[in-house]
Amino acid sequence: MRSKTAIRFIKIIVVLGLFSLNMVSGSFAGNLPAESSITEVTVYPGSARVTRQANVDLSIGEHSIVFEGIIPQLDENSLTVTGKGTADVRIFGAYIKSEYSKVAVDVRVEELQTLILGLSDQIQMETATIEILRKEREYLDSIILFSGHQVPKDLVTTMPSVESLEGVRGFLFERFSDVEKRKQAVNIKIRELTKEKEAAQHQLNGLRSSGSKQQRLLIIDLECAKAGTFALDVSYLVHGAYWRSVYDARAAFDKGEVELTSFGMIKQTTGEDWENVHLTLSTAQPTVSGRMPYVEPWILNPYHPMKRERQASGMFIRQKAMMDVDKVQSDAFTLSEEVSGMPMEKEATLVYSQTEQKGISVVYKIVRPVTIKSDGSENKYPISSQVLKANFEYSTYPRLKLFVYLGSRVVNSKDLQLLSGQVNLFLDSDYIGKSSIDNIGPGEDFNLYLGVDENVKIKRKQVSRKMDDVLIGGIKSTTRTTTFEYKLTVENYKNKDINVHLFEAMPISQNERIKVKTFEVSQKPKDKDWKDRKGVWRWEFSLKPKEKKEIVYSFSVEHPRDMNIPGI
Repeated sequence: MRSKTAIRFIKIIVVLGLFSLNMVSGSFAGNLPAESSITEVTVYPGSARVTRQANVDLSIGEHSIVFEGIIPQLDENSLTVTGKGTADVRIFGAYIKSEYSKVAVDVRVEELQTLILGLSDQIQMETATIEILRKEREYLDSIILFSGHQVPKDLVTTMPSVESLEGVRGFLFERFSDVEKRKQAVNIKIRELTKEKEAAQHQLNGLRSSGSKQQRLLIIDLECAKAGTFALDVSYLVHGAYWRSVYDARAAFDKGEVELTSFGMIKQTTGEDWENVHLTLSTAQPTVSGRMPYVEPWILNPYHPMKRERQASGMFIRQKAMMDVDKVQSDAFTLSEEVSGMPMEKEATLVYSQTEQKGISVVYKIVRPVTIKSDGSENKYPISSQVLKANFEYSTYPRLKLFVYLGSRVVNSKDLQLLSGQVNLFLDSDYIGKSSIDNIGPGEDFNLYLGVDENVKIKRKQVSRKMDDVLIGGIKSTTRTTTFEYKLTVENYKNKDINVHLFEAMPISQNERIKVKTFEVSQKPKDKDWKDRKGVWRWEFSLKPKEKKEIVYSFSVEHPRDMNIPGI
């Protein structure tokens, strides 16, 4: 009887021991390495927010979930952790831990070295282009400097032809404008290449720190009150990624419509590929400080200009050239595409993103999973498309460019935000050139410029130039009066009626010793100070097919005999 009682007691102790052992093992399960993958990415202009997900089976107790293979250059302050599942879980926090192994630097380092070398070569080539443009500008400056001294000397013995002076002026304006445009494009390219190189260099530095391979672990501490499955999401901000907007514009002239399709161009060199992820593009800029800068007092001091006599005249010409180019770009238009409308074969359709307004930013969700490699290549995805009602009009500014531009005043959709970007122009499915748009808000009207139409011709001819500086009996007057007569001709070689806006800049005096008078004008302009721009005249008229319009005007400029006025 006593032996049976003892055996029963021993069994109870064994059961209690096993129960206690299970309680101990369940109370703390230790580190749980978790296989994770990137599931979602939100790309900003200059950075990206990456979301990794791991699915784990949790028992009751405390756990540390370990995400391995985390890239070095993430922003630790941006870490957020969320999750859901059948397990009852409380998340205590997350932190980054760095480990170094003696494993040799892997093939990724070689790839980054090759990428950095290639980017350095490209930056060097673009920098050499800047130097070439600088020398070209110096050459143009030398022409101005020479003409500034030589033309007054020549005026003593001979008078250069007006066509010659106009040709030189037009050449200089066009060349300076071209040099500045190319220089700006090269600077933008260098800036983009430098960003890519810096991002790649950051990755390389992290991978080969101390001659070893650095591995970063992301550890999440949590407690499970009820066992079950759990999907853990970890999000963080990384650099080396950005996106920009580009557009395709296709014009249907007969329908009075322009189809404007917007795309997102995404590039990333973050150090990890985004495989089959849900992609979102956002206009927010989380890396820019959200605090207004300190407001400092504005203190006025006398200006002491530097002596740069050699550069003065060249700088004036360049500034004026750029001002004139800006006027042309803001007043001119282009041609796009005429659609035949014959439904022969059904074309593929683009699947556009879902647009959302979130506070002060706009996000575009790509509707299907995508893959973007971390090799710096650009990936293009459709964002939106809209058909804009368009009143096509032609504009021209022949004093600077003998081109006629087609464009239209259109109204943006009420639920779309258009970011500034390049516009690719198409005509009958043929690519014909580029234009651009600025930031356009929802419902905002704007000018959509569509390029040059070679079927509408413009000419600007100086009919006569007369100079009078004789007072009486061969005595030279103290003043000189020069009278000009010009003829502007626009011809329509299209097979349809067109509306034309013709711009011309009349001379304006800002010196009391220079007097300008306007004489005969064959057709009165609609505006004489267009949009408060002094001296800018605008004619508006329509032309039938094969019709030609001629406008003749004349003016005189009176100034002191010893005063040299450029262009007169």
